[in-house]
Amino acid sequence: MPRPKKDAALDISRKAVEETIRLLGEREDFDVPLAAVAEAVGCTAPALYGHFRNKDALLRAVHDAGFKRLYEEKRARAKHFRAEPLAYLRACSHAYAEFAFENPTLYRLMFSPPPSLAVDQGPLSTDLGRSVLELVVKAIRACQKQGLLPGADPKRYAFTFWAAVHGAVSLALQNRAPDERIRQDAALVVVDTLLEIIAATAPDRG
Repeated sequence: MPRPKKDAALDISRKAVEETIRLLGEREDFDVPLAAVAEAVGCTAPALYGHFRNKDALLRAVHDAGFKRLYEEKRARAKHFRAEPLAYLRACSHAYAEFAFENPTLYRLMFSPPPSLAVDQGPLSTDLGRSVLELVVKAIRACQKQGLLPGADPKRYAFTFWAAVHGAVSLALQNRAPDERIRQDAALVVVDTLLEIIAATAPDRG
């Protein structure tokens, strides 16, 4: 196998993460050999080991990259609805669900990583995880400015909202959603229900 060019060698880390995400999707489990990643990147195995000491180190980088990608996709989808908090929440939630269904193995790695990755804290306790939840907190606060959810703790309600969506997505991914519709639609029904509940807290304008 030809060695990578000097400039390409500087990009091995990023390419390894991207190729591992792709291979996770193809293999549908976490057992991705470093040799397969090196081949996909176009580098030698020793060159890859120069960036990641073992597979767990690579999977930890992929775990973090997954949260960054999820955050960017949610923000990009919702940016057109900043003045409409309910639409913003819907767009963020749809982006969240689509990300999970398009990347089920990566999603599982992010939220249920193997113990060997030494991810001791919960997924939302890291800076990257908090950034994903913060988008929901921002939307809840915007809802409150419009009179919805009066007096609520925005962080508590944001966590509750995320937990419901995450639970629905996780059940649907496992084909355990109590709905005969396709999996993704079953998860989005929960999103719509949550939004209906929030909308019902609007003050009486009659």
